[in-house]
Amino acid sequence: MSNITLGNNTPFMAQYVVLNGEQVIARIPGIQPGAQLLVPTNDTYQVIATTVINGNTYISAPIDVTGPTNFLAQVVQVPSQGTYEFNVVELPSTNPNQLQFQKTTIGPVTFTITQDGIPLQTVVVNDPFQIRTITIGRTFSIYAVINGITTATVVTTDPNATVVAITDTSMFESGHFTLVVS
Repeated sequence: MSNITLGNNTPFMAQYVVLNGEQVIARIPGIQPGAQLLVPTNDTYQVIATTVINGNTYISAPIDVTGPTNFLAQVVQVPSQGTYEFNVVELPSTNPNQLQFQKTTIGPVTFTITQDGIPLQTVVVNDPFQIRTITIGRTFSIYAVINGITTATVVTTDPNATVVAITDTSMFESGHFTLVVS
């Protein structure tokens, strides 16, 4: 299993965001000064879809995601019950580096990507058969918010990289922070 190690060598709490391509794979609410945390880079996520039909909110069952997938949200008739059912069908992605989202319903559909029940990212599809995409792959982008300041984003293709937040004293006044990748 691959893990990106996030560290904090500043005197303040560090809040990290980690993306795999355009997919948010971690939102870390805070790493204490002097601490570190491992973020799995090949983990399973869940996708659920939500829509409103005639004033009623419909939520799909969660689908596990481990790689490129196309999600189709649809409302289907259940004639035996005289009702409708909202579901998401999992299809192969037409691009090996994308999560794809589409719908056949009239109203907008919100797809939510979660991990362990925690929402990480949403994608809204407004038009039927419109495909919205999130690029995935092996390029990880990481930034942190430290003492209210957002660092520059660092990028790595190493799924086992270590990223450490440090106080940058090279040429700035105090209170500037940098992420170092190794």
